[in-house]
Amino acid sequence: MEQEKFDIKNVKVHRTTAATVFEVAFACLAIMVWGSIIWMVCHAPDIVPTHFDGAGRPNAYGSPVGVTIPCILITIVSIGCMVVAYFPRYINMPVKIKNICQVKLAITSVRVAGITLLLVALAIAYTMLGMSAPHAFPILAVVGLLLLEIIVFTILIYKAK
Repeated sequence: MEQEKFDIKNVKVHRTTAATVFEVAFACLAIMVWGSIIWMVCHAPDIVPTHFDGAGRPNAYGSPVGVTIPCILITIVSIGCMVVAYFPRYINMPVKIKNICQVKLAITSVRVAGITLLLVALAIAYTMLGMSAPHAFPILAVVGLLLLEIIVFTILIYKAK
């Protein structure tokens, strides 16, 4: 008998308890992150750092409201991550997905990345609006966490042949 080939286009994702937990956690975190961002914007000085040089020192300044623009864009991307989890054929991984176990890991990877991206938005706002002595460390730490998650999930997906 000829074995059927796996086609990710035929994979249907249904709501599960794990998906609901991720989505509720995402919604709660989004509310807390945006509550914090709005609070920081309201309490920030009129001029805040908006860009940092290679050494992590601020080298451009602007309005606190302008800081929300990258936060909004990152939040939209994080929402996109939560949505694309239901359409695994659109998940772009550096490893070819060949079985359902890899699909489940890819979906989890996208959901974790969506939650971590909310933390990136918070780190940006905190760095530019909430710190008395701005430094790029919070942003770099959260982006480092995001990269670590991508590496770990890529390895797990590769090994789940």
